[in-house]
Amino acid sequence: MVQRHREEDSPALPIEVGLLRMLDVTSCQQLDFDLREFASPWEIHQATENLASVLPDEPGLYMFVWRPQFQFAVDGRPTHGSFPQLLYVGQAGASQADSGNTIRRRYKEYTRYLRANPEGLWTDSEPKTREQRLSRYLPLRPMEFWCCTVADRGRIRGLEKRLIRLWNPPLNDSDRPKLRGRLGTPRAAWTS
Repeated sequence: MVQRHREEDSPALPIEVGLLRMLDVTSCQQLDFDLREFASPWEIHQATENLASVLPDEPGLYMFVWRPQFQFAVDGRPTHGSFPQLLYVGQAGASQADSGNTIRRRYKEYTRYLRANPEGLWTDSEPKTREQRLSRYLPLRPMEFWCCTVADRGRIRGLEKRLIRLWNPPLNDSDRPKLRGRLGTPRAAWTS
């Protein structure tokens, strides 16, 4: 697929980093502390169609993470996957009414997006809906599925919201932070 489209303009993955939250060391440390206290350690799996059977059948948090192939060699050693891109953050079973919803069941709902045709990256129209964004970007490879269980259902939604506001994943619709572009000097002036 990549070879077929090599001479065409490259599709883009719209990543917008909210710097204010990333620069807030205290808030980042508190989120890390809360995840360690209320969630199990993160599991990292390759996102494949048959992964669901090994995933926790419990409530918790999950993320789809794309890990591009490029790696920097630092001091003669390859780095761990270089620059992973967090694409989507979700939750399963955040309330008693949602108690049948587990990480395993949520993952099964995403397998149709993982099976989508990767040629969709080269469509001319920009994806506008969540459905279109998931179909376009979840077929990227290698795609990873990160998950952790959270026993206290009352904590799940808050942790999910804080992760979304920190990372601003491009495939999430709700809870994304409000961002503004760079104000002041035009780009041409500060690149020369």
